[in-house]
Amino acid sequence: MPTAAQPLWTASCPPGWIMENDEDSVLLYDPEEGIGTLEISCFCKEEGATTDEELLDLAADTLAAGARRMDVSLGDMHGLMLSYSEDNMAWKEWYLAAGHCVFFITYDCPEDMEGAEDEELAAIIGSLKIKGSSE
Repeated sequence: MPTAAQPLWTASCPPGWIMENDEDSVLLYDPEEGIGTLEISCFCKEEGATTDEELLDLAADTLAAGARRMDVSLGDMHGLMLSYSEDNMAWKEWYLAAGHCVFFITYDCPEDMEGAEDEELAAIIGSLKIKGSSE
């Protein structure tokens, strides 16, 4: 499986999906049969594990706008997954603590196709790893 990578992290990419690297994030999507776009960013603090309160602060505006919240645990990561609809698009946002780092991940697709790529999203997000860390 191809690997998406930034200086801080790596993730596996499903067959057929492509990656577009940016300075701060990576876009992943299937150009042939894809429905939506996944964007992954990662930010790290100098020290100290990321707290649940910090994740809630990052998600505050989306939560205040009425997004549905689900608490999630993926391996050594934990955090929030928010979902909402806006302008006929379905959105998901993840705020995941990985030790002293935070993954901020967004996914959008047409509302009528919501859920169609959930298996691929789970595989990508489940494969996220901070480089050089056992956290």
